[in-house]
Amino acid sequence: MAQRAASAADITRNAVNLARAITIGLRAWGFYPPEHPAVGLAVDKLVAASAEAASGGLFQLAVTPHAILVDGLAIEAPDLSVSECAALLHDRDILQLTFVAAPEDPVIRSLLTMLSLDRDVRRSQGGPAAIWAAEAQTSVLVEQIDYQEILERDFDEGAARRDATWKAIVRSIIMGRKTFSAEEQQRLLEISRDVGAIGELAKDSKEPFCTPDGSPLLTTQAATILAVYRHIAKTVNALEPERAQEVMQSLTLAASGLDPATAFELLRQEESGDESIQIVSALKQTFDDQQVAMLLARAMATPGHPTTRLAQVLDTIAPDDARKRRVLTLAKRLISERDFGNKRPIDDIRQSLDELLLKYDESTYVSAEYRQSMDQAASRAAELAARGLPPEIDAWLETLGHDSVRRLSGQLLMDLLRNESSPERAAETARDMSAFVEELLLAGAFADGVPVIQELSAGAVRTPPMAPDACRQAIDTVGRSTAFAEAASAIAELSAAEFAVFDTLARAIGPSAAPGLLAACQREEGGLGTDRATALLVTFGPPAIPVLAAAVEGSKWFVQREIARVLGQIGTPAAVPPLQALLRRTDLRVMQAAVASLARINDPSAARALHMVLKATTGEARAAVIAALVGLKDARVVPMLARVLSDSDPFGEEFPLVLETLAALASIRDDGALKEIAAIARQRRWLAWGRTGQLREAALRALARIGTPKARHALADLATTGDFFLRRLAAAAAAKGGQ
Repeated sequence: MAQRAASAADITRNAVNLARAITIGLRAWGFYPPEHPAVGLAVDKLVAASAEAASGGLFQLAVTPHAILVDGLAIEAPDLSVSECAALLHDRDILQLTFVAAPEDPVIRSLLTMLSLDRDVRRSQGGPAAIWAAEAQTSVLVEQIDYQEILERDFDEGAARRDATWKAIVRSIIMGRKTFSAEEQQRLLEISRDVGAIGELAKDSKEPFCTPDGSPLLTTQAATILAVYRHIAKTVNALEPERAQEVMQSLTLAASGLDPATAFELLRQEESGDESIQIVSALKQTFDDQQVAMLLARAMATPGHPTTRLAQVLDTIAPDDARKRRVLTLAKRLISERDFGNKRPIDDIRQSLDELLLKYDESTYVSAEYRQSMDQAASRAAELAARGLPPEIDAWLETLGHDSVRRLSGQLLMDLLRNESSPERAAETARDMSAFVEELLLAGAFADGVPVIQELSAGAVRTPPMAPDACRQAIDTVGRSTAFAEAASAIAELSAAEFAVFDTLARAIGPSAAPGLLAACQREEGGLGTDRATALLVTFGPPAIPVLAAAVEGSKWFVQREIARVLGQIGTPAAVPPLQALLRRTDLRVMQAAVASLARINDPSAARALHMVLKATTGEARAAVIAALVGLKDARVVPMLARVLSDSDPFGEEFPLVLETLAALASIRDDGALKEIAAIARQRRWLAWGRTGQLREAALRALARIGTPKARHALADLATTGDFFLRRLAAAAAAKGGQ
């Protein structure tokens, strides 16, 4: 394999850049879908960093829980990018990454996909190395932590284990509480015996205090770390006072491991005289020359670091000139011997170190306004550390939560669309809003999606128009999305209040949501989800009919049944053609639902459709149709059945249909078909006397069962004006009544 010929500084720079690119790539891959522009930029950055690192030959990054190693030496960086990358890779069971050659875009995407797998999924497939080996990629090699060893032993993080007690301590420190339970005090004692655990507790406690872009709030973080140290020291002093000096040594070691900016901000704190333990003073007294020199060298490697602030700290730690010279000499030697990932020339750093000893002048580094601001920040930090965190901290932290960030993201997108002056950019924003709403649907944040859809609807009709088609298409995309279908399939599990919000969102999306809502109708027996989805579909009205008609083909019978019911409740003539298509289905349950829906539509086309299906069906199918009509118990179906009687040939092939229709009319017991029933009773054919008798008996029986005054009058009229045989049958029917 090719060997590197680069200098130590170049190797460190490449390693730091690669670590940053890996961190950015993992963050972007975990937050955005693969096609998102942010992912594309992150992948491009990682491709470039990998290519630069591998340009001189084989490049290996060894991983520990808190550091990245190259050639066995830990990489120092002026920021937290390297340690953050180490933590991310270690959490993913990575032992070493080797870049053999410059990887291409698909390779990097495959690598990020593998690293973003759920931990249990990744381990169940043998770990990252086994998964990567199956990819057969040769430009990047992956080595993993020994899984067999992990599975065979019960891994114990010791005092730094993130259990409920640890989380309670972190929460108490963040909230500024000054008392701890007996269990929490015992855990603080355990933490005090482990320098690594002290550092982890400080890290977890200060993490929430960052700006929205991830930059640390140094003053607040320093005050929080000071609070951590003070709680540990006070607990040890109260329960194990003989360990006070030992604990102070551990706190000093933990402080020396902080990044320089935070460490110096911590040492610049001014503590209240009321405090029983002066942590900052004790730290300054306990720091040895090597620790101070290391912090100083790391700090000076950062461009633009204000020297007066360093001088103030150095003057308090090493007030005598002799020690000050020793520390500066050690710092110079460290900078000469080690590379801290800096971009400042070595001579410039040495000159700055000399200035620390000769004069306190930061004019070449920062403005007077910045110096004054930093001085005020120090006093504010001291005051904050003395009194604890402000009462508004809960409200402040809430603004950094997922819900608040989601609302802010939605508002930003809506403002962009509302104020956009370019149709092309407005269309792009509309697409971003569509993707954003899909993410909200997957998260169950229906309320946050409502205003975004409403803004898209407003954009579709805004004057002057900007991108109306793109806005409408964005809404339709959401309605047809898998995310909406998944959300709709779970509406039976929503509370009434939650469903009310989902209802508002679905109504805002409109008819394009119809296919997704049908996903809730996936149970033969129906249920709450089906009822809710059906009620929503009906609210869409006639515009939903084409969408519902298109969804018929390929759907299960119970979905077709619900489509038929919705079409009937919409009840316009436009619903007749899709209902006719449902009548041709072989499933009798679908046919019955379609018949019942057609019977509700007050239009001649619906009556013709029913007549046609009654004429076209036979046997069990016709019985199902008749049963559906009778089951409605609705007088509106009587005119349809009357028309069947008037349009049918009772002595031909439609003889069974006429008999079944007469029986149906008898069950409904309405006056609307008396004329047609009486007409059937008067018909006769001498060559078909058997059928004539059956028709007359069925008609007279129907009149008798209807039993209304008009029906009895019609029966009496037949008994007096009919032919001889009809008069005798009618008289007998009148005597029996509705029996």
